[in-house]
Amino acid sequence: MKRYTITRNQAASLLWVSTRTIDRYVKSGKLSYKKIANKVILNEEELRVLQSEFSSLRQEISTELLWEKDEKTLSVKPVSDMATLDEKLDKFYLIFQEKDKQIDEKNKIIFMLQQRIGELEAKIQNMIALPDYNKEKQQAIQEKKVLEEKLAKLTSKVKEQENKTLIIIIFAVFLIIIASYFYIKSLS
Repeated sequence: MKRYTITRNQAASLLWVSTRTIDRYVKSGKLSYKKIANKVILNEEELRVLQSEFSSLRQEISTELLWEKDEKTLSVKPVSDMATLDEKLDKFYLIFQEKDKQIDEKNKIIFMLQQRIGELEAKIQNMIALPDYNKEKQQAIQEKKVLEEKLAKLTSKVKEQENKTLIIIIFAVFLIIIASYFYIKSLS
């Protein structure tokens, strides 16, 4: 059973790489992982194997730097001059720095592109496709017509009620006037 105990940051410092490199290893399948509470935890054994591979690769590079080829006889002999070794190390270091700068620039571009993709995804989620928009617009127009018809019916009912109320009031006033007339006539 695999043990997952190392975080991305710990793995990056263990292998002397960036956390983005660790993420690429995870994505490519070089490293397996588990997510615990939104944290990526890596397998310790796989990291040790990868670390030993890196160590052997570094050893090969340093061995190549300590030996130089003799172009005329096609033989390999150890570098005797430490100045030559220092020059090679300086060249290697300069190349490494230049590549590191290029990677940083590309990472900045990738970061900006990822932000832009996020913005566009957010816009797309809020957007409605044109056919869906047209369909929703037609439904809204139909609902508006239905509501306008209901409003017209209610308005006509209210006017009918107002007319009925007005007729009842006029009739009541007319009756009061007639009753008052007969009452006054009966008193005289």
